[in-house]
Amino acid sequence: MNRSEIQDRLASSASAGSPVVPIIGGVIAIAIFVVDTATALDDAIAVLYVVVVLIAANRFQRRGVLLVASTCLALTLASYFVQHRPAADTALVRCLMSISAIGATTFLALQNQSANMVVRERARLLDLTHDTVFVRDMNDVITYWNLGAEEQYGWRRDEAIGRVSHELMKTAFPIPLEDITAELHCTGRWEGELVHTKRDGTCVIVASRWSLQKNERGRPIGTMETNNDITERKRADAELRESERRFRHIFQTAGVSIWEQDFSQVKAAIDDLKTQGVKDFTRYLAKHPEFVRHAITLVKIVNVNHATVKLFAAPRKEDLLVSLHKIFTPESEAVFAEALVAIAEGRTFFEGETALRTLNGDVLTVLVTIAFPSEPATSGSVLVSLMDITERNRMQEALQQAQAELTHVTRVTTLGQLTASIAHEVNQPLAAIVTNGEACLRWLGQEPLQLDEVRSAVESMISEGVRAGEVVWGIRSLLRKTDPQRTALNLSNIIDEVILLVQREVLNHRVSLRLDIEPALPAVLGDRVQLQQVVMNLLINGIQAMIPVTDRPHELSIRLHRHEGEQALIEVQDTGVGIPPENMKQLFNAFFSTKPNGMGMGLSICRSIIAAHGGRIWATANGGRGATFQFTLPFAREAAS
Repeated sequence: MNRSEIQDRLASSASAGSPVVPIIGGVIAIAIFVVDTATALDDAIAVLYVVVVLIAANRFQRRGVLLVASTCLALTLASYFVQHRPAADTALVRCLMSISAIGATTFLALQNQSANMVVRERARLLDLTHDTVFVRDMNDVITYWNLGAEEQYGWRRDEAIGRVSHELMKTAFPIPLEDITAELHCTGRWEGELVHTKRDGTCVIVASRWSLQKNERGRPIGTMETNNDITERKRADAELRESERRFRHIFQTAGVSIWEQDFSQVKAAIDDLKTQGVKDFTRYLAKHPEFVRHAITLVKIVNVNHATVKLFAAPRKEDLLVSLHKIFTPESEAVFAEALVAIAEGRTFFEGETALRTLNGDVLTVLVTIAFPSEPATSGSVLVSLMDITERNRMQEALQQAQAELTHVTRVTTLGQLTASIAHEVNQPLAAIVTNGEACLRWLGQEPLQLDEVRSAVESMISEGVRAGEVVWGIRSLLRKTDPQRTALNLSNIIDEVILLVQREVLNHRVSLRLDIEPALPAVLGDRVQLQQVVMNLLINGIQAMIPVTDRPHELSIRLHRHEGEQALIEVQDTGVGIPPENMKQLFNAFFSTKPNGMGMGLSICRSIIAAHGGRIWATANGGRGATFQFTLPFAREAAS
């Protein structure tokens, strides 16, 4: 058993209240008293009582030590009076020497006990801290090891004390140890980062603080080292630096224009308006355009990437870090006002389309995307991305023009298929006009004059003329090639106008037409001719799908009703041959047709028209008895509200 283990066991026995030590002290005291009293030795036997005092100092607190010391003094005096008479002889000198020794030992023991208590209290406080604290002598041998060090590194106190600290923890120094030691002796302190290896082999990075300890003569006697584990912080810092590096790399190399802007003053100005009672910022900014212009000057441009410099034809990046006024147009102010509303409403994302001016005067159409931080305190770094959509818009306009041309061709082709029906629809009222005109002539030649019959015939002629005019007007509107125009439309009227054109087809193929129209539906916003074309295509497709059917009636149903609250739903259902399941997915694809001579453009154009109107079109099979085509259109906002 080594020395430290013995000390630990004695300490544990003492702390457990073991009676071994007091008994030993008592036996020694009795033995000294017996020897001092019963023998005639000329030595100061009572001096040995100091051993008892020292034993008591290791076992008892202050009162206990004083009680033991008093007992020893009493025993010393008792032995002297039993064996000697009070006289100034050598026995009295020996007695006084023993008393002095006992008193001095008691005083020193109490002083040492007080000092030890202070040291233990300080050690206890050091054990309460979460930092690792240990003390090493001038040879770097560990002399103190707190609980924080035990928890941090894994070695118990008895395992660490007596070991060289740098060898125990395999310390990795940022600079040579000699340089650190020189600074420690020069300034009395050193701070830096060390890498230590724990008992389980894992490494930790610590922020280490060394303090040189000196005695009362100023000579160095040791070093107290305090360490904080900063491994996770260093890892987080490294990840943050790597994240920032990646962000800067992406920022600079992105193919789109990215601006880093400071909106903190803009946010403060908006908050100031809120404190003044402004709630409806859309209305406020419309009435106060000067605030919008002032807010533009409050935006600070922090940085722009390489794509921005190239897009805006800037000689240097610094030429764009001046003010947004250098690139803004009057249209830009309106979009910026919408962005201010987004800030006021606490939104974190804004997107808009506007026109900006390059430094050489060219105008760009851009899609603006702003990502506002969720925390207002971080509004000093707002990312604004600009995507140049000038060419895309040109291509989109060209595509829309081509689509309009194709749509017009399809309408003309569809009307070509209805030539016989249209001719019949026009001939019928014309024939009626001729017949009524001949009747008028006959009645005008009779005596007496038949004015009632003449009036009735003229009214019939007017009615048939109006009917013929409506047919011709419908044909002319469908044949006219104009740009789409969005107006508020009544879908019930659209359906009636198309039925007028396809009525002869319905009669020729013995189709039973059924209407189910929900009354008083809100208007939709759309182009009359395009929506007529969609309804006409679906009706003609339904009629043609029933031509081969001979085993059941030809029934064509048109239904119009409200769908999901804010939409109108039009359904065209037939009892034709139906749609094979394998064709359902490609039914609306361009150039796909089940007709031998079909171009495959009708349904594709219908889908494009409905999508452009914000709706959706689809088809479903009716269980072997035809198909149903359906499309939705949103109600106009004003009408819906």
